[in-house]
Amino acid sequence: MRRRDDELTAAGAKLVFVGTGSPLMAAAFAREHAGPHPVLSDAARRTFAAAGMRRSLWATLHWRLLKNLWRALRAGFRQSGVQGDAWQQGGVVVLGPDGRQRHRQVDRAGGDPLDLDAVVAAARYPAGHGAGADVAGR
Repeated sequence: MRRRDDELTAAGAKLVFVGTGSPLMAAAFAREHAGPHPVLSDAARRTFAAAGMRRSLWATLHWRLLKNLWRALRAGFRQSGVQGDAWQQGGVVVLGPDGRQRHRQVDRAGGDPLDLDAVVAAARYPAGHGAGADVAGR
């Protein structure tokens, strides 16, 4: 997501990260990865539930995890550990200034990549238009 900061800022978007870890974990993530964007802690996972994000052992250990792991390793990413709820899958929700959903992507497996083109397109979408795509994994 941070690779597209300039485009998201130009579209008037405000990026907020939400994690399932403790406030101390959120603060560490903010220092290391979030740049100028706020990081919120939702250990009770209410935000994830409201957004329809998946949470299960099988989603985390889905066969696609191996594919996603291979892709991440080839790109030089090394995960140093799990913080928060290991079974909670993530995703992205883009809301417009009117609070309406413009785009939503729900990860089906651990490490699913975000469709950043769709996120940026939804952020650029003119105010007052309807909701965008709803992508439940790939």
